[in-house]
Amino acid sequence: LRQQHGWTQQEMADRLGISSVAVSHIEADISFPGERTVTLLAGLFKVSPQILVEGTTYPQAKADRLPRLVCSYTEFEVEIALLENDITWLDKLRDCPKYKIIALEVREKWQPRFVKWENAIFDQEDKRLLEDVKIRLVQAAQSR
Repeated sequence: LRQQHGWTQQEMADRLGISSVAVSHIEADISFPGERTVTLLAGLFKVSPQILVEGTTYPQAKADRLPRLVCSYTEFEVEIALLENDITWLDKLRDCPKYKIIALEVREKWQPRFVKWENAIFDQEDKRLLEDVKIRLVQAAQSR
């Protein structure tokens, strides 16, 4: 799953708050991750902890202690989804006579959030996502 996301072991370690050596040992079946790490991994990959360890050598006794549900979306991902909704909504209003005013209001609403995220995001994938939606919002506000 790490490789499918294009993450290095160090990037994965940074997301989990563990060392890259620990990631390497987990991947090589040298050691088993703790319940906390499995829970964080499940959230990262947006699957349940049980699905994540199913069919692996993870000890059943540890698997039985895993939570059934985990948080799968970061605050940033939720905010991006809300922004995507605003952009979709703007697209539907494109023929409205007050479109320009509405689009600029939406853009102004999001501007402080962009500043917050630019200072808080260190993940390259999230930075690219932020730049993409910023461009789309600017284009939506300028079009028509």
